[in-house]
Amino acid sequence: MVIPRRIVTRFADMTSDEATDMILSAQTIGKVIEKEFDATSLTMAMQDGPQAGQTVPHVHMHIIPRRSGDWANNDDVYDELDGKQAAAGAKRVDNDERKPRSIDEMKEEAEQLRPFFNQYED
Repeated sequence: MVIPRRIVTRFADMTSDEATDMILSAQTIGKVIEKEFDATSLTMAMQDGPQAGQTVPHVHMHIIPRRSGDWANNDDVYDELDGKQAAAGAKRVDNDERKPRSIDEMKEEAEQLRPFFNQYED
């Protein structure tokens, strides 16, 4: 997930510099995610406003690694983002069998990915 440093509700509320930074950050993060998670494509999704499905009142972009056949119907990924059940029989990256991760597990993953982003620290 990519978020701006300043908390804003809608994409249009961001400054031009913030929007540019967010998109360029998504590009950089996407390259790492694709490589490190052995993906061949990415879905980048932003739900901007309640009628678009935004449930958390701050701008954020999901970056989802994709592989051939990961969903039976390619657009089912959007049902997943909405918290709806995808098409029956679909092979999903994120599904009901996934166990919640502990803080330690997420910290370990962050430490594994950190070297790819050290050059971008300010």
